Amino acid sequence: MSNIETGAAGASAGAEFAGVTLHLLRRYAAGVPAAQRNDVDNAVWKMLDRLPEARSVAQRLVQLTDKLGDEQKRAHFGGTYAFKPAPTAVPRQDLAAIFDRLGGTAVTDDTPAPGTPGAAPHTYELQFSHMICDDESDPEWVGKDEPYTVFAIITQQQVDDGEPARSLRTPFYKANDGDRNPATGSEKLRLFGRSGATAISSDVLLTAAHFEHDLGDAAKIVGEIGEILTTAAALAGVLGMPVIAAAAGALASIAGFISSVGADDPVGEPQKLALTQAFADSKTQNSSLVTLPAMKFDGGDKNGVYRVFLTLRRAS
Repeated sequence: MSNIETGAAGASAGAEFAGVTLHLLRRYAAGVPAAQRNDVDNAVWKMLDRLPEARSVAQRLVQLTDKLGDEQKRAHFGGTYAFKPAPTAVPRQDLAAIFDRLGGTAVTDDTPAPGTPGAAPHTYELQFSHMICDDESDPEWVGKDEPYTVFAIITQQQVDDGEPARSLRTPFYKANDGDRNPATGSEKLRLFGRSGATAISSDVLLTAAHFEHDLGDAAKIVGEIGEILTTAAALAGVLGMPVIAAAAGALASIAGFISSVGADDPVGEPQKLALTQAFADSKTQNSSLVTLPAMKFDGGDKNGVYRVFLTLRRAS
């Protein structure tokens, strides 16, 4: 029997997934003894232990979310595991129930189907190119906005090998209405194909979160988002599900944490890209270099509206 809260007092599956992410980070931060861990914990531990300062990052995230009022915590993290003490383990059946409510491995219009076995192994690079400010935050008391985007990337192979996600950010830019940054050309920030073009031998899940820089520590935010995606991906792995199945839960978890604890203003909702060999082959049929549809971050008048563009290049 599942312990997940449902009904009028419950929360969405995404919030409950975020609550499980929070709780597993709580258990990791508390250093729950090995004898009290289950297979869900072990999958998360294995990946987080390979991140620098993972325990201190988890402790910081947990401490900050614990300062939220119950209503706000419930809205972001659901009504179940967000309120459990660290000694409480997360059973596989609860995790499976949440994945089922998220839609499991269902393929949607923006989640391309897995690649076809035997497809030509073209090699690719995925880069951040530029962003456009459609509407500056209002009011902006100290001049121009200072937008930046944080990306986190993990492949199916990394999950299978127990390796954590990689996270990085764009430069801070200065932006008014209509500004393009960089003003010309591409930033050429490598997201996939880190050391050069490579075949997409296993599916790739990329998340993007956009911020307006104020007083926050961007380096900490980058590390936190990487740790959150790592935890979410580990949960798919423990159930033997593809990493792309964790996309909705990962986005809900990232959104919950950054809206709750970020000192920099989050702009709109986090976005995702599921990158497969079949998707890349299809997109580059007519041109070896394509600009993918914009990731739109709509924070309204208060936080601004931005479009972020990635380029996909077929090298061979």
